Amino acid sequence: MGLYLTPWLRRQQARYRHRQALTQMRKGNIEVALTVLPQALDHSPCPADIHIELGKAYWQIEDTGAALEHFSAAIALDPANVRAYGNRGLLHCQQGRDDLALADWQQALQHQPGHALIHYNRGLLYFRQQDYVAALADFDAAIAANPNLAEAYLHRGHVHEQLGQTIAAAHDWELALCNDLNLDQARLKLHHLQQVHRDRALSQRLQAELGLKQVVVEAEYLDDRFRIQIHRPVGVGLNYFTLPDQIRALLISWQMDDIHSFDLTGQVQGQPVVEWRGHYKVFQGQPCPPARWHRVLLTAFVIFPPLGIPALACAMNLRQAYQQGDYLSALRASKTIQGLCRAGSVISLTLVTMLMGYWSYQHLYSPPEASAAPAELTSPKSPAPAEADN
Repeated sequence: MGLYLTPWLRRQQARYRHRQALTQMRKGNIEVALTVLPQALDHSPCPADIHIELGKAYWQIEDTGAALEHFSAAIALDPANVRAYGNRGLLHCQQGRDDLALADWQQALQHQPGHALIHYNRGLLYFRQQDYVAALADFDAAIAANPNLAEAYLHRGHVHEQLGQTIAAAHDWELALCNDLNLDQARLKLHHLQQVHRDRALSQRLQAELGLKQVVVEAEYLDDRFRIQIHRPVGVGLNYFTLPDQIRALLISWQMDDIHSFDLTGQVQGQPVVEWRGHYKVFQGQPCPPARWHRVLLTAFVIFPPLGIPALACAMNLRQAYQQGDYLSALRASKTIQGLCRAGSVISLTLVTMLMGYWSYQHLYSPPEASAAPAELTSPKSPAPAEADN
């Protein structure tokens, strides 16, 4: 009985040593794991797995030679071990031996075609080699095998970006964030893409509304200001003295709260020399919007106080906002005052009209008032009795 129990006990002890080593590796105690793992190697039912863990441990302490030996030993013991091929290929890739990495990953995929991480790693290698078609195919396969692999969406978005497919790239970066909100790289890519789209739309709008057909306008958002670059062809004149006022008038009409100034640069296309440069305040020289005090006071104290009181508060804050340089707030306050006073006049007129109509109706169509004195009832006279004839 003891002869049959001894191999079984040794296998159980090897399994225990294996689990103990994995626990130490998770804790970061690599040296302890390297001491325990060889004790489980001789009697382990899966010695290839022990070699893989030994290879990963040596890799963590940057002993790549020993790591490669253990990965190769695992493959010799189990030629269909996908983990061994995958890790050895990743180590080859890290060392810059791309051909050996691709060969190992190809062997792994022959045994397990739907392995998401191997497709993902090979896609990264193809992307680094600028083979975007092959990289896209591998990232597609990785996502098909594991739809929650956020990094695959991230790098597939990079591939679409390199291929000029910005919409598909943005879609992949959004999916990457949906699967992992901590992917700052995807968030930065989306922010940059949105900024580029916004700058392009601004440039096209400025060029169209300024009527500059042959001149190229490039505009860019910079915090609380615009940077506008004008490129004119040779032989096409441009009045830089009136152009800032035209731009200022447009920006005022757009009423953009977060833009307070703009930088204007002008130069000839194809020439590095800057022929015009200036910094301008958007609302510089604009008069203070009207507070309409007479209408405000009339509305607040005579016409319709429920709307006149808020109009009075807006009128009191208007001048202060203008003096602080917040022209847009002052302009909005002026428009609010006008709206409140107008609404108060309309409501007051409506109420007066309704009251006058009601009074006229009562005066014209009400029945006459009945007399308060009671009517006297008179009984009919009874006929006088006839006198009897004698």
